[in-house]
Amino acid sequence: MYMYGYAYIIKLSQMKNSFGNTPVYGANFFGRSEFVRQLVGILLSGNSFLLLGLRRIGKSSTVKEAIYQVKKQDQEVIIIELNCQNYRSIEDFYKHLNLALPLSWRQQLRKSLKDSKRIPTKLIDFITDHIGELDFGYIGSVKLRNEAISYSNPIKEEITNFFAQRNKQIILFVDELPFLFEQMAKSKGNTKALEIESILTVLRAWREVGVAQAICGSLNLHLQLEHLEISRKLLAGVNTQILPQYTRDEAFGLLQTLSQHGNVDLKNVEIDEMLLLIPDFIPQFLQYFFFVINTHWEGQIDNISSLYDKYVYPIIVSDFEYQFNDILSKFSQEHLFVVKKILNMILLKGNVSENDLLTTIKENDAYSTLNRLLSHELIVLNKDQTYSFALNTITNWWKKKNL
Repeated sequence: MYMYGYAYIIKLSQMKNSFGNTPVYGANFFGRSEFVRQLVGILLSGNSFLLLGLRRIGKSSTVKEAIYQVKKQDQEVIIIELNCQNYRSIEDFYKHLNLALPLSWRQQLRKSLKDSKRIPTKLIDFITDHIGELDFGYIGSVKLRNEAISYSNPIKEEITNFFAQRNKQIILFVDELPFLFEQMAKSKGNTKALEIESILTVLRAWREVGVAQAICGSLNLHLQLEHLEISRKLLAGVNTQILPQYTRDEAFGLLQTLSQHGNVDLKNVEIDEMLLLIPDFIPQFLQYFFFVINTHWEGQIDNISSLYDKYVYPIIVSDFEYQFNDILSKFSQEHLFVVKKILNMILLKGNVSENDLLTTIKENDAYSTLNRLLSHELIVLNKDQTYSFALNTITNWWKKKNL
């Protein structure tokens, strides 16, 4: 069995799941070798990075590959992995942190928290997953959340001291951090900002005692914090790395490698044809296209286009374009008018500077709307400080909307 990018790639006789969103690493990881080497260097030097990128372009796999390479070089390093996608609160964060620790550390951490006599027993029981003493009416309650926020500082100090005393190199992998912040932001009142600030303060305290961190998030993380009026200084000391899409060479190499392990022997000209059709070099798109070829293709190059139209394009539409329509539905009619002007200008001119956009679109809410489009990842700010559509898939979607 082979896995590349996001998915399991299996010989046809065993093929059950040749596309998906399971992060992979090691022999199953493909491409981005120079980028991974950069991340490994950051972690081995005891530093931390924040890996940002568009959704589904392979952030989680890239970080897992970097950690895998670190582990190969230092077997003694302790890896703690957290996936925040299903966490809803600060108490969830602490609980899953405890569950991710080595078993002996979990027992020691519980003892440290109890011995400190600074934190309520029920909160310690929840954090350390101590079922025997839990009050189930307390779990998920407003009281539990409020106590987790109120006692965030002593919890931070005790866990920070605990890590400092381990005398081990520790790497903390925090995946999908913006999802946790989105869940926290849904809470009423002022607790949402307090919870997010508490998480960022905790992470900073751990970095200060030598816990290297690999943090994954979408491109809108900084805007998300800015919207909540949370200082970026809480991410001080973290190297921001932006993960690009596959290059054409990487996309070509992935399809070539898949061909070697599948039931088809794709020639270079046939791979070129596939790459001309695919809108973006995203691993999931490429993997699914190969799955279709491996399953349906009869060996004629003319059929590749028809297979794309029949099987691949509908999947891209159903998997991505519904999200874009959903994003538009969240704008009021008044703001939607400005959205259309911004997107149409980018569609017409390509890369557009902020000055050109705001000079042409004079509505009062043009700048805030521009930032909302950035936060939803419909557009991106490029290195040359111009705005463009985040993906060709979005460009094609917006063209259809304006026909």
